[in-house]
Amino acid sequence: MAGALPSSEIDSIRRAPAADGDGRTREGRAASAATGLLVLLSFLFRLPPLLNARSTNSDAAVVGLQAIHLLQGERSAFLWGSGYQTSADAYVAAGFFALAGPTPLALMLSALSLHVGATWLVFATLRRRLDPWTSLLASLPLVFAPSSIHTYALYPPRQLGITLAVAALWALDGAAQRSRHPNAWLALGGLLYGLAISADPYPLVLAPIVLVIGYGALGTAPRPLARAPLLGAAVLAGLAPFALLHASARGTSGPMGLTTSVLHRNWKLLVDECLPWALSYKVYYAHHVMDYLPWDAPVLVQAVQITGALVAGALVAVGLGALFVRKVPLPIRRLGFAGALAWPITIGGFLGSVMVMDLFSMRYLAVLTLMLPFASVPAAWMLGRTRFAVLIAPHLVASALGGWVSYGPFVRGPVPVLETPELRDDYALLDLLRARRITYAEADYWASYRLTFLFREHVIVVPTNPTEDRYAPYRRAFEAAPTFAYVFDPGRSREDIAEAEAQLVRTNARVEKTHVGTLAVFLVTRGRVPESP
Repeated sequence: MAGALPSSEIDSIRRAPAADGDGRTREGRAASAATGLLVLLSFLFRLPPLLNARSTNSDAAVVGLQAIHLLQGERSAFLWGSGYQTSADAYVAAGFFALAGPTPLALMLSALSLHVGATWLVFATLRRRLDPWTSLLASLPLVFAPSSIHTYALYPPRQLGITLAVAALWALDGAAQRSRHPNAWLALGGLLYGLAISADPYPLVLAPIVLVIGYGALGTAPRPLARAPLLGAAVLAGLAPFALLHASARGTSGPMGLTTSVLHRNWKLLVDECLPWALSYKVYYAHHVMDYLPWDAPVLVQAVQITGALVAGALVAVGLGALFVRKVPLPIRRLGFAGALAWPITIGGFLGSVMVMDLFSMRYLAVLTLMLPFASVPAAWMLGRTRFAVLIAPHLVASALGGWVSYGPFVRGPVPVLETPELRDDYALLDLLRARRITYAEADYWASYRLTFLFREHVIVVPTNPTEDRYAPYRRAFEAAPTFAYVFDPGRSREDIAEAEAQLVRTNARVEKTHVGTLAVFLVTRGRVPESP
């Protein structure tokens, strides 16, 4: 893999620009139009969750709550309740809150904007090899994306680390393709990748891809190994925050690691649920809130879904095999190989990961979609735009359908829902608690922090299970309150409501039960339990 073609030769492969009357090339206009369309479609396709941003989940709400506290001057290097995830995404959210207020929509946009930025970086990397419209086609899997992408692109944390990793690949590729300042591009790529891992360990899965593209960047120099220390030093500089944080008293390794003991369980999850959902040939959606069911797609749609998954697999196979096809320019082969290599590495990591637990572990397969545009470059180059569009169309259709259906209660057929009914119950609950002068409550984890964020801490809701606490001051204030509420959300609560009610009655002086829409609410006064007559 020695020596890449000069950028001028790559340009001649796919580009033949002609200047127009005002001095701009037609290709420049096409690039601007393709970029604008890419960004516009990226936001339009996420319109249903954006309209229903207040139906956020508690994991994302923790990021929002920490962002509020950051703006109030309360600093923390780690994400609340974590010893291995940093608060980097909360700082991004804080920036959006400073501009637009601490709203669920601003929180969602803080993650989605990072994803759209990553999508553009992928597009920009492809543009070094392909014409604008072919680059757009190859980037569309990140626009019409499945739930594995939306897990991070709509609900922080983690998206910042992913975007920094993509930026690192873009910069390292720039070091290989640009004749001016290659050392600066190389150092930037290494630094960004180190910072990506410092923000969140998830980008570690991209390490082999970084090595492949980084090797290509080194290979453009007369003495490739002479530049290796520069790349290594840049990566180490980016990793400095990671090392310092994990060496601190609060630092932990987290639930990470690989073991052969989970291979059988993870293989079954991969084959039966997670890989089908990640590749959109089997789609799950929330029937109400968290009761996920498989979509019973029409037979014709199932045929498109299976075809789309096979197309994705074929693109990856071509990306791997093209490395050995000499007539394909080396920069195209190398990028295709790097993107395709992500697939066996990600799947292998999934099979041995101790973090894989259930259906929702499909989020760990997000890299499959993230790297598909790179993997598809050799096929796009060999086929040309029209034939490539025909080839990738089934995958794009299947992915778009799967992503849309997975929005669940946020869509009704092809039409976005403006507001889910649960939100009326949430705000009616806030009115009830404020009228009764109750400022603390408890609920299942998946309801607790979401409600606290939605209520902007006017009512603080802690998890029923203290081991799921993410912020200790909330718990201390809750335990000191003479009155509190217990909220049972049938769409999110995992507890048995009868057992919960019996426990409240046994351990408190007074319990009053009421309902707010679908929510069951217990108004509780602490104190000595009344003695039985």
